[in-house]
Amino acid sequence: MNTAAIRLDDYAFLQVEGAKALPFLQGQLTCNVQDAAPAGVLPGAYCTPKGRVIASFLLWARSPDSVLLRLRADIADDTATVLGRYAALSRVRVARSDMACIGLLGTGLETELHTLFPDWPAQPRALGAAGAWRLLRRDGEPAQFEIWAPRSETGALWESLASRLPVANTERWRLALVRAGAAEIQHATVDQFLPQMLGYDTSGAVSFRKGCYTGQEIIARTHYKGSVKRRLHRLGGAGPACPAVGDELRHRDADRVVGSVVESAMDGASRFELLAVLSDEALDGANCLAVTARGEALEVLPLAERAS
Repeated sequence: MNTAAIRLDDYAFLQVEGAKALPFLQGQLTCNVQDAAPAGVLPGAYCTPKGRVIASFLLWARSPDSVLLRLRADIADDTATVLGRYAALSRVRVARSDMACIGLLGTGLETELHTLFPDWPAQPRALGAAGAWRLLRRDGEPAQFEIWAPRSETGALWESLASRLPVANTERWRLALVRAGAAEIQHATVDQFLPQMLGYDTSGAVSFRKGCYTGQEIIARTHYKGSVKRRLHRLGGAGPACPAVGDELRHRDADRVVGSVVESAMDGASRFELLAVLSDEALDGANCLAVTARGEALEVLPLAERAS
């Protein structure tokens, strides 16, 4: 994959502040917040009492009383509202942050950007620091990075990046997410899936050793009973446009829903790839029996293993 810089306006940040910020989040989120460190991020989710995911995020504990959650912009306000209902009881504040996000794709970026980021993150989920900027190395290959910076500084930062790297659109970023198996909750997929259906149980986004949190009883019961009948899959197909996030996938031989799209992107002008949660009946061995709403056939593609 060639290198590229991409404006990621699809992302936003929530700021959780207060002396009890970490204990508060520990009782709300699926990840073990006690593992958070300033030099790295944790993946996690926020769920309903019934265990359905209403937000997925990357968590950065800047300090014991200041935590950032990076999540999709179209769910940021609703997530802040729901978290805020409980935060006041712990004297914790939840609000939108002024941080912004820029994406980097490809290999060889360290050489190209060493003067901007001499503290280059070597491991997935590690953060390199350059003043108020942070450089996150995401899971997956080829390399995928995010720059987190105050919005007031991103104009000059973007100009510097654009003078060094080719510029791409968010379609390319979404294709990288699909190929990395990164199923991020968006507005169309809120309250639809248990964490296990999205692969969060194998990516480190869910801790089965921590204490209680919202939705924990159902999530743990599902884990120990092994009763998940819908799982995340990477699929490909041919067509002039990719299915939209939230679109239903139907069985090709019967008029019933067997899956739902959670991420999608075009791969060139006439092919697309997507991540979808499929029921067991949508697969016959390595063959996909699901079709898109337009009737396009789908093939099963390898799903990337994510770090746990």
